[in-house]
Amino acid sequence: MRLPVVDVAASVVIDKKGRILLAERTARQLSAGWWELPGGKIDPGETAVAAAARELREEIGIEALSLRPWIGYTHDFAMRRIRLQFFRVDAWRGTPHGHEGQRLAWIDPAAPAMPLLPSNRRVLEALALPRMMAATTPGVDPAATLREAAAALALGTRLILISGHAMAPDQRVALARRVGELARRFGAQVLIEGSALEAHRSGSAGLLAGARELRRSISRPLVPLWGARCRDAADLARAAALGADFAVIAPVLASLDATPPLGWPTLISLAEHAPFPVYAQGGITPSMLGRAGIAGIAVDLADLKAAAASAA
Repeated sequence: MRLPVVDVAASVVIDKKGRILLAERTARQLSAGWWELPGGKIDPGETAVAAAARELREEIGIEALSLRPWIGYTHDFAMRRIRLQFFRVDAWRGTPHGHEGQRLAWIDPAAPAMPLLPSNRRVLEALALPRMMAATTPGVDPAATLREAAAALALGTRLILISGHAMAPDQRVALARRVGELARRFGAQVLIEGSALEAHRSGSAGLLAGARELRRSISRPLVPLWGARCRDAADLARAAALGADFAVIAPVLASLDATPPLGWPTLISLAEHAPFPVYAQGGITPSMLGRAGIAGIAVDLADLKAAAASAA
């Protein structure tokens, strides 16, 4: 049966502490008692951005001073398909309050304490991504990687990417599994760059698709967290169309292979129009974490260890 499609615009309202605003669905609504990002149906002839702004005024009484397109995807309920477009709101006028009698709450996206509407979960998963990713180098030595991963986790790293293109798939899976065992002790996550089968076998939290795999993909892999390596706007558009949760743009300042670096201005231009969080990789150091315009950075594990040693 073909489900009817409902277009919805919603907003991710973020305060200066990094918390996001959720609203509880009232007894008059479907899924009463569940919490969601503020938003609603797009009226006929209305644009998504206009609908998001209107819903903020009508639902919680604020005027958005910036509405940036962010993540968009579809979600199937039992009787309908919801096509969602989320906007990021970092500045607004007014004090949020429930105009329709709903309760509001500011929450840490990494640890929501209330039942979240299933259609909103992917947004919180993307928001909860750590700002720094530590990545293995292509010619990886498993023993050295385990030592570097342990040091990085002790320093506070909470996301590790196992690349290891020079390794056979079975070796990459084994390394990801061992790093994952370490990571779980610190409440951290491990991603693997390879296939969905490798992600499942290794018990990784998610998967990063290389540029070649992205261009060959016809659907989103069945993994909880999926990202893609991107170099240009076409790659980002394809990743978005397939439902990616994040992207790694590379190489930025130094080549990871024979590909010329993009440069920082190109990175910022791409990141500004990306509909999901973007990590910068290639010549990136921990000191660049605070730079504006990007969600996060991907730093080589070895470089992270060296930076920590020099600062000690």
